[in-house]
Amino acid sequence: MTQETLLAKNCNIFHLSIQIMNTLNLFITFGDTFLPAPSCYDELYYEIIRMNLVFDNLYSLTLRYTTCDGEWKEFAAKLMNSLVNVRAIINHFTPKIDSVLADNGLSALTEDQVLEVVRSNYDTLTLKLYDNLDQYEKYTEKPIETGFFLPLSKYLS
Repeated sequence: MTQETLLAKNCNIFHLSIQIMNTLNLFITFGDTFLPAPSCYDELYYEIIRMNLVFDNLYSLTLRYTTCDGEWKEFAAKLMNSLVNVRAIINHFTPKIDSVLADNGLSALTEDQVLEVVRSNYDTLTLKLYDNLDQYEKYTEKPIETGFFLPLSKYLS
């Protein structure tokens, strides 16, 4: 989050992040109804684990904004709540991956090895069921996110 202050000040980065996390939570909790194959869950979890630094940084961002009084505190708290499942996945599988690494004297696992760890450890994973994930805003030609992306693209160019 290198431009965190600018994005929080000029754009409601939390609103967009919450929408992204709601979509991800929809896939995590109800993906079995629309994902093409069960192996897609394994791959989804693999990508979440692989990108754990992004989610850790996002969680750190929410901590900074929820611990102080400010205009973004409520949005940061909502975002923090929407990170529960992703953090549960990361916190559940990372020690298991570390254990496989230590047991086999490896420094890194291949994608297939991580997928095998994921497949063999679903039974002890506990996830939160979110309400209203099926509620969404109707598509508009000029979405609300335009206010986020337009200033961002101008700033970056």
